[in-house]
Amino acid sequence: MKTTASKTGFSKMKATYMLLCLTVIVALGSYGWHLFTIYQAWQRDTPRHHVERLIRDLRRYYAETKRFPANFHEINQRLWHTKPQPDYGANGREARVKNYLYRYTQVESGKCVLWALPMGPQREYGAAFFVVITPEWIRAWKGKALSEEKLQGLPAIAPLNMLADWGLTEFTVRMN
Repeated sequence: MKTTASKTGFSKMKATYMLLCLTVIVALGSYGWHLFTIYQAWQRDTPRHHVERLIRDLRRYYAETKRFPANFHEINQRLWHTKPQPDYGANGREARVKNYLYRYTQVESGKCVLWALPMGPQREYGAAFFVVITPEWIRAWKGKALSEEKLQGLPAIAPLNMLADWGLTEFTVRMN
């Protein structure tokens, strides 16, 4: 009678399977890391607006001082306390946050306007906003991201017919 002996040592076939498994694990890990870096870049470059938060802070500033701030430096000193102070442009009326450009103008002590414009490589995924704020009411318009030509000649206070021509439509802002 013939007996079969099994090898208990390391065979070439076992080494091949182990190397194949290791290769598959490394390939899947590399692909997962690649997808993760693409997702992070997409998240970093996608514009995210903070219009409601800025409106809330402007109205809070008004409630405390009975006037709207002249520029972002004043609201930063009173409410935000950001250190070091961000660059708010030459006249203190522009702020860049999360791929959005905010342009602020105080019309009078009880009225101000705000532009929120998407910027960056994925600006077409953001919306443009124009907001008029008073202590009693808020009027806001929203539309697609504006082209470079429109951004160059952007007025501080836009007439209603210009907003309509650019495709911005009025919407209701919910304030808590």
